[in-house]
Amino acid sequence: MNLLEQMNAEAFKKVLDFKEQYPSSGAELVKALTEKKFAIQLTISEAIDLSNALGINYAGFLGQIYDAFTLQFTSETLTVTQP
Repeated sequence: MNLLEQMNAEAFKKVLDFKEQYPSSGAELVKALTEKKFAIQLTISEAIDLSNALGINYAGFLGQIYDAFTLQFTSETLTVTQP
C-alpha cells in the first residue's frame, strides 16, 4: 500500500486541496505519495510540500538537521573510559 493509500481522510483531503491550489507542486507530491510506501523515502522537498499541505511547521525539524552538522564542532569532547 502506498503512502497516499495509507493517509486518513482528513490528510488525503488536505493533499488534494494543496494540489488544487498549487497544481505543479501538488501533482509532484501526489506522484511521490503514490510511488512510495514509507515516509522515510520522501525527499526533503517532498516532505516540505507534504508539511505545507498538512499545515505542519517543518522549520523545527529542518533546524535540528542543520544543527546536527553545524554544532558538531562546538560540542564537548566525549571521553570514554574502559572499566
